[in-house]
Amino acid sequence: MNATPTATAPDHTTIATLLVDELVAALVNTRIYLANHPRVETSLTAALRRLGELVDLTQDPVCIAGIDGLVVFQQRPLLGASMSAARLLGALQLWGAGGLELRRATTLSELGELLAGLATRPRPGQDLAALNAQLVERQCRNVRLLPPYVDALGLLQKTTSTNIRVGVHFYQSIVDLLQTVTVSVCRGGQIDFGPVQGQAEQMLRQLEENDTALLSLARQDQYDAFTFGHSVRVAILSLNFARTLTDDRELLIRIGTAALLHDVGKSLIPFELLHSTGTLDAEQRRAMNRHSDLGAECLLDHHDSDPLAIAAAFAHHRSPDGSGYPRTLHEHETTMVTSIVKICDIYEALTAARPYKQPMSPIRAYRVMLAMGDKLDRRLLKQFVQGNGIHPAGQFVELDDGEVAVVRRQNADPLQPVVALVDRPDAMVTVEEEQLLDLSQIECCGARAILRDLTPQEVEQRLADRPPRTRREPPPSAPPHPPKPEPPPTQPAQKQIVNPFRWD
Repeated sequence: MNATPTATAPDHTTIATLLVDELVAALVNTRIYLANHPRVETSLTAALRRLGELVDLTQDPVCIAGIDGLVVFQQRPLLGASMSAARLLGALQLWGAGGLELRRATTLSELGELLAGLATRPRPGQDLAALNAQLVERQCRNVRLLPPYVDALGLLQKTTSTNIRVGVHFYQSIVDLLQTVTVSVCRGGQIDFGPVQGQAEQMLRQLEENDTALLSLARQDQYDAFTFGHSVRVAILSLNFARTLTDDRELLIRIGTAALLHDVGKSLIPFELLHSTGTLDAEQRRAMNRHSDLGAECLLDHHDSDPLAIAAAFAHHRSPDGSGYPRTLHEHETTMVTSIVKICDIYEALTAARPYKQPMSPIRAYRVMLAMGDKLDRRLLKQFVQGNGIHPAGQFVELDDGEVAVVRRQNADPLQPVVALVDRPDAMVTVEEEQLLDLSQIECCGARAILRDLTPQEVEQRLADRPPRTRREPPPSAPPHPPKPEPPPTQPAQKQIVNPFRWD
């Protein structure tokens, strides 16, 4: 039985990821509310707090780059941060900027001016120099935009695979769509369901063509203030689960759409509650629980909304035994689609990182869910566990010979999936030359077995001081990628980047 994860001090990568998320939240709030609105000030204050924590762990100033749709910090792509940062990255691109520079001395007004500037579209002929000049004119000397990164694509080619970058960009497009929905709902506008259904269809297509990359991204333990990432992960899990139950594409797209919109009511919950990192009191909990009513009411206001989406928004916190919320005066039968979304919602909440808790391992989450008894549809829960796997795609594991690996896909035996050996903690983004081991093939893998699940923090600790592992020949059970030819002896070695921040 896996031990309960113990809380550890977050490392600089985690803090950098949280800082980016706070900046994205502040940018979205800046586009919704006036500059002096409490929600804008709350999100700016949270970002400054993360900035101070990051400076304590690294250096002053903090430089965050945006390269080809990825957030990069200290030459390392931040996959979790990137998936929710499309609007921030898009704003930098519009201004021709390659990143942000923030100093510890940054004030609330300086950060507000920077994000307000990024939230506006540059006029013809304007670029980052114009916005930087505007910041200086307004006495904002601790923040500025940085020019594009030197050899940006070269850096990404060394650290990320093409498939993962494509997957991240797709993930970003979904998060950006949910941000658009949130802004529209907050302003009293209407939801355009066409793009949401289109994203659900595209998500289904990606799962059908190559589910490994998308399911691996769904295992990223990243928390975002508006819970957009949570909704995307629930949708990925729901669609992947539903594929094992039906091959009706129209129904699958409706399920994906319902899962994407199941938490739409949170758009109308006070930001300070949604963003709270502490335990909510009874009154705050009642206010938070209203998101189910509010979401259903919001969807009911649209003549073209899908009844399945309305039902999922309303009842994904209700149980087959009648418990949960919202309470109703009459008996309310839960649809299968709602039960699917509810199971995936709970699983994602248990296994994802939050500012106030460590993620559970999948096995422990399954045990918790099985112990819930009649509060979940037990038949569907059993099918979910079988389809998702004891060790889901993207899960880090320790093998019984001490090696660290990441699960890539499932086998007929749920205890013996196909895994990839890793020797660096960011192995999720470098998958093109990995060694795949099918643990069910004893003749090529020996008697290797999974000893236990690992959290990303445990992987960081295990691999931090380990020298790179000597590459072995790929086993015949998994098709290897052709090895890259060795460079000729006369070819000069590629120049190493010494400075972690190289801008012109």
